[in-house]
Amino acid sequence: TGFGLDINGLWYPSKQFGLGLNVGISQYGNSERQIPFSYYTDLVTITEKTINDLAYSHLLLKLIPFQGNVRPYFEGLLGMKNLSTTTKIYTENCTDDLDTEYDECEIASSTNASDNAFSYGGGGGLEITLTSIGGDEDSDFEENEDSVFEGVLSFYINARYMIGGEAEYLKEDDIIYSDTFPVETSFNPSTSKTDALQMSLGLNFSF
Repeated sequence: TGFGLDINGLWYPSKQFGLGLNVGISQYGNSERQIPFSYYTDLVTITEKTINDLAYSHLLLKLIPFQGNVRPYFEGLLGMKNLSTTTKIYTENCTDDLDTEYDECEIASSTNASDNAFSYGGGGGLEITLTSIGGDEDSDFEENEDSVFEGVLSFYINARYMIGGEAEYLKEDDIIYSDTFPVETSFNPSTSKTDALQMSLGLNFSF
């Protein structure tokens, strides 16, 4: 179980058929702990954060058999996925400057594990027109010759079952820390197929 961001870009040679690219990233686990900054004292601590990510990129085929304000559709996807685990160390009592491209509170980071797997699958969903934008007499927006956007804004909900190849990856409890100083870390990675059921909802803009 996890959460993430999914982005689709499609070109429609016809109203019933779309071809494009699907990319996204989701987080399937994370942990956080406070650790001593020095071996000699625990009065000063820093924060260690470990995050398990699943990133993917697919070619996307979309079929919309019926037109109207409510449109069921079907999808097929083919591509790759990457499972990775990253650990970062942050200083405490720090506020990051959002105007900079980097996290000023981050001290160091390391990728603990990373593996790729083949990915393919399919699914379907429902797309519901909310409004048209620019140049439409039925639009909720006034017609404007200088309008930057012109198209249809829709809400969608869908489900996909993605079949993934075998990969080696870390879960939350797969990192083991010793009770000795200095701390010794060992990994107990899992190896399995990477099938996933993906549920999503969002907004679609067609122009």
